[in-house]
Amino acid sequence: MITILFATNREARPFLALVGAAPAETVPFAVYRSAAHPRLQIVVSRMGKIAAATACQAMILMHGATHIVNPGACGALRDAPELAVGNLVRISEASEGDHEIFGKRVPPVACGTGLGSALPAARLVTNDRPVFDALRRDEYAQYGDVVDMEGAAVARMAALYGVPCDLIKGITDTAQHLERDTLLRNLDAVCERIALFLKDSLPECQDA
Repeated sequence: MITILFATNREARPFLALVGAAPAETVPFAVYRSAAHPRLQIVVSRMGKIAAATACQAMILMHGATHIVNPGACGALRDAPELAVGNLVRISEASEGDHEIFGKRVPPVACGTGLGSALPAARLVTNDRPVFDALRRDEYAQYGDVVDMEGAAVARMAALYGVPCDLIKGITDTAQHLERDTLLRNLDAVCERIALFLKDSLPECQDA
């Protein structure tokens, strides 16, 4: 059973419409299913690392998830053509920007099963606070290409249970000062592009 884990309803909405998914459960997380695609389930975790990790665990233990896909928005940490706003990337490894143990960064989690192999590979940094700050952008760019608020937590939880995990991210902004409006302005278009990519790329979406 493949599970698509979105952080927000706004990110999930285009994909839910494409596959004709309807609400199946509301507690503790909103879960959606489609009669046309019985091997597919969609969950909306809410924002942040704890919510995303908990939803991932719940889908593995309670709903039999055998493959986790976490799509969503991200900001670019470097200025490069492949990281232009509007592009999609596949995450090769994910780490937590604000997680240290005895002053040492926690090693990243490798991710990816081959989904989106034609997309540019990128390293993800996940942070509980959104990054719209030039200094933090430069700091995180030392070990990441893009930044979000959930992905590394999902990847780490999936790895804990030995469940394959893919992170597909769409770039909405450049994670710099005054980029909040840029994120909101680009979010819907990026989410539409993610939805189309998932619909075309996941075998579970070809059942109908």
